[in-house]
Amino acid sequence: MSKPRTSDAVQSVERVIALLDALGEAGRPLTVRELSAAVRLPRPTVYRLLSTLQRHGLAAAADGEFTVGSHVLWLAGRRLNQIELRGASRPLLRDLRDQTGETVHLAVMEQGQVVYIEKVEPPGPLRMASTVGAIMPAHCTSLGKAILAFLPVEQVRGILRTRGLARRTANTITDPATLLAHLATVRARGYAIDNGENEEGIRCVGAPIMDHRGQVAGAISLSGSNVSMTLERARRDLGPRVRETAKRLSRAIGWDEHRPVREGGVP
Repeated sequence: MSKPRTSDAVQSVERVIALLDALGEAGRPLTVRELSAAVRLPRPTVYRLLSTLQRHGLAAAADGEFTVGSHVLWLAGRRLNQIELRGASRPLLRDLRDQTGETVHLAVMEQGQVVYIEKVEPPGPLRMASTVGAIMPAHCTSLGKAILAFLPVEQVRGILRTRGLARRTANTITDPATLLAHLATVRARGYAIDNGENEEGIRCVGAPIMDHRGQVAGAISLSGSNVSMTLERARRDLGPRVRETAKRLSRAIGWDEHRPVREGGVP
């Protein structure tokens, strides 16, 4: 079967966007006839596109009428959480940078991978290669491990099956059982260390951010060279600092530290 031309694929995407816009703007469920008129497409084409949207949770149907699906609401909620996290985090991230002289990152997990949404660097000529918007594996980064340690174990296993445990350096943990045991340690002490597991010569310390439901919402980390961030310093000084800053950020977005963390945790 031949692949669709790029122009055809772009046209299909534009039609899907038009349908979602029409569903969102209507303020009520719409029939296929109404959607066909709104987006100026034949009804068979609208039916076909709606079927695809339904399979992915982007549209929902009841009694022959269509509305925006639950997955759109989930995406919107994730985006709102990211905006809230970034706004609340900036003064805390700058304070952590000033305390330690190291680069600070803020990240969330999307589809089993770590997405950087904020970065604060110290002054000086040396710069970390990371960028806001970058996507990294979870199993070998302190940010990812800090989040994984507070997710339900079955969800963690699903992520590991889907994403795998690719070896990035000689220190990367590539065995699922070993990683699960490691995550239990992360959960117990409240922070994770990337001991050159993602990038040679770079060490990172990360801690989870909890939301108002007691669920992990993201993580913050400190990153630096193995020279400035020795393993002893990471454990003795930086780990507790990152953990405390993550708690302060968690409280800022509604976490009640006196309530137990919900669902989560590896054995």
